[in-house]
Amino acid sequence: MEVQWSLIVFTLFACIASGVFAGQGLLALLGKSERLQKPALAVSLGALVVGGIVSFTHLQHWERAFNGFGNLSSGITQELIGIVVMFVLIVIYFVVLRRGTVPKWAGILAIIGGLGFVLVVASSYMMPARPAWSTPLLHVFYLAQMVVSGGATLWLIAAVLKADDTLVVSARITAIGGVCVVVSLIAYALYASSLSLPMVGNYFDPTDPTKPMVAVAGLGGELLAGGLAAYFWGALVVGGAIAAILGFLKWNRAEGNFGFAAAALVCALAGGLAFRAALYLIGVSAYAFY
Repeated sequence: MEVQWSLIVFTLFACIASGVFAGQGLLALLGKSERLQKPALAVSLGALVVGGIVSFTHLQHWERAFNGFGNLSSGITQELIGIVVMFVLIVIYFVVLRRGTVPKWAGILAIIGGLGFVLVVASSYMMPARPAWSTPLLHVFYLAQMVVSGGATLWLIAAVLKADDTLVVSARITAIGGVCVVVSLIAYALYASSLSLPMVGNYFDPTDPTKPMVAVAGLGGELLAGGLAAYFWGALVVGGAIAAILGFLKWNRAEGNFGFAAAALVCALAGGLAFRAALYLIGVSAYAFY
């Protein structure tokens, strides 16, 4: 399957928007820097808007783009509903924030909204017709990506604003998120390596006759050692391990965080892009097998 960069960028920005929103809800519960709240909310809204706009570029026929929204079971409809709900929650949070300190119920609402949106986005890609995607491990990865990218973004905002009481917390969130990414990727690689479709020797894409045939039976093993290994190990090492190490290095230190936070965010985004690209390359559809 060819890489759909529009959808990759959308899901990446969805994780950033959700991670930042849920993260600032957690900070509100902990009573941390109020200076961070408005900038973080603006970043969350910006990521949500950018991601939503980019996702629409995947709809090639604009005159028929909205026809799919009539089906509530379709992934694009669920994602649209998730975007609208997230936008409403951000507006509510903004109204509450303008009145002063964010109450605990608003912080809890932000956490639930962020987690819910990521799960909705992940569910829209969990398709039985694509064996490599038909696993709840995708939800685990998306949640881990949300934590590391949201944490790193909050960490960078805190470093720019010199919000010392938030730096350590956001660094810890980034470190924990990086570890979760590593664990989720290892678990997914083991799952993908166990996939076997021996009744089909090779897959031929009828829509692109110039592409070579793909050996389906061993496609899952390509993640660990093969054509997709660079994507997978890049995501695991850069997007998970290095991001986690950067967070651990500032686990208890509130000074000199800007460079670490910026590097962690770059690593988280690069790793997210790499693994999502690998998912598309491994996402052979089962419909062609019958």
